[in-house]
Amino acid sequence: MKTISVDDQKEITDLMKAMLTHIDPCGTHLCARSVDEAFALLTDDVDVLFLDIEMPGISGVEAADLLMKRGKELNIVFVTGHPEYGLSAHSVFPSGFLTKPVDENDIRRALRHLRYPIKETSVLRVRCEPFSVFSGTDVVAFKGSKAEELFAYLVYKQGAYCTNDELVTAMWGDDSEKNGRLRQVVMDLRRTLTEAGAENALRKKYGKLGLDIELVKTDGDLSALRRQFGWVIV
Repeated sequence: MKTISVDDQKEITDLMKAMLTHIDPCGTHLCARSVDEAFALLTDDVDVLFLDIEMPGISGVEAADLLMKRGKELNIVFVTGHPEYGLSAHSVFPSGFLTKPVDENDIRRALRHLRYPIKETSVLRVRCEPFSVFSGTDVVAFKGSKAEELFAYLVYKQGAYCTNDELVTAMWGDDSEKNGRLRQVVMDLRRTLTEAGAENALRKKYGKLGLDIELVKTDGDLSALRRQFGWVIV
């Protein structure tokens, strides 16, 4: 997701960027101190414009009206300390209206009810350190710690197919008796990905397992995964 937060107060845009980065750590979250600056940053791949209403020069409502007249399908979420502006703001059909002070839950609710759904280029997004997996703005809840570790290892391998022996060695060391346990972990991982709407991300080929890396966007240093999980890699 790509967003721009517009407010003439730097502390507000800094806070918005921090909350959006926590919600969507793999996204791009920009800040602007004026409407002119926001327009300079605005590109076709911007998904959401968080826009203060009371701005120096052109107001947020006037800016939204200009964008609407251009016919651009852009989610505009007004963020204001003046709830009395609600009626005039709704005249330009925004995707949301938030009243300051805004918290993370307010932003999450706004993102769930956008006028123009965000087109995700990747089914899943991975933050390497600390390891976290996201589907949209939701954290993926794995069916057990080993299912999470298996997915992390497949991310680390970046699409390369892994044999059962390699996976067992990485997660349990030299213990061939864990092959049966691996089958259960794979099933748990499949269930997790299915519930996240990403069942096609897992690939199996001649007894090997891998990821469709085109469906996974990774942010961060992959070597951090090896340090976190302490894999035995030969």
